[in-house]
Amino acid sequence: MVLFEMLTGLPPWYTTDRQKLFDSLRNAPLTFPYHVSRTAQSLIRGMLTREPSQRLGGRTGADEIKTHPFFAAIDWDALMERRLQPPFNPCAKTEGKDTSNFEREFTNMPTNTIDVVGGRQNRSESNTFSGFTYEEKGVMD
Repeated sequence: MVLFEMLTGLPPWYTTDRQKLFDSLRNAPLTFPYHVSRTAQSLIRGMLTREPSQRLGGRTGADEIKTHPFFAAIDWDALMERRLQPPFNPCAKTEGKDTSNFEREFTNMPTNTIDVVGGRQNRSESNTFSGFTYEEKGVMD
C-alpha cells in the first residue's frame, strides 16, 4: 500500500467515506493511473492479493518478492553489505539542513507548536517520553 501511495500520491481504494473504504478493501478491483508501469502494477497486485496464501511473498517468503522483475536492477547482496550508493541523497547539500525537498507550507510553519498530548508549548517541556531508552540490537535476518 505504501508503494502504491508513493507512486500515485494516494492510497489504493482511497475515499473519505470509511464504510466505502472497508467495502473497497474487501471487494473492489485495484486500479492504477496510466503512469504506473506494468512491472510496478504486477508487484503491487501481487502484494495486495487478498488471499494470504496466494499473496506475493506468501508462498516462499521474501525471496519471492526480491526476484520480482520490479527489483531486477537490485544487487541484494551488495545492498545488505552497504556497498550500494543511494540513487538520491536528500541531505547531500548542507549536511541535513537543506529544506528544498519540503513544501513551503511546511517549512514556513512555526516550530514552537502546541504539544497535543500534554498541551504544552514545546516538546522540551513534555514528559511524554520520560524514561524512554533505545538500544540497537543489530540487523534482523
